[in-house]
Amino acid sequence: MAVTKKRKVRLVIDANWFISACISRGSRQTLYYRILKDPRLQVFYSTELLSEFDGVIMRPKFAKLIKQDQVNRFKTITLSFLKKTNPINSPEIVRDPNDNYLLGICTGCKADFLVTGDKDLLSLETYQSTTIVTMGQFLSLLTLL
Repeated sequence: MAVTKKRKVRLVIDANWFISACISRGSRQTLYYRILKDPRLQVFYSTELLSEFDGVIMRPKFAKLIKQDQVNRFKTITLSFLKKTNPINSPEIVRDPNDNYLLGICTGCKADFLVTGDKDLLSLETYQSTTIVTMGQFLSLLTLL
């Protein structure tokens, strides 16, 4: 009898969640690391997502909350768990054109889920084979996996 290996759930997380996990020291960061370490999941990123993270985390309002060496350590740890992909055909369907690249990442890695808090992205509900959900919705679904 052949044993089939179940494919990991492919996940893209919006840069805002990376930023939130980076600056928080509580349950949000713990949750973030649990997701990264979950053997059932494979989290993907692209250089565009990393650029968005870098651009936002460098803003003065965040510099008051976290030191650069902490940001660097967070990125090093995070990137050790993520798999890089190249966005494919970033569509022009979201009101904020800066968010379209996330859909391209989802296409590039054939993501099962995009986790975001962005209302424009959430209003799509799905894009190709990707279901677009909030973190709360994803955590509820994760208990079913």
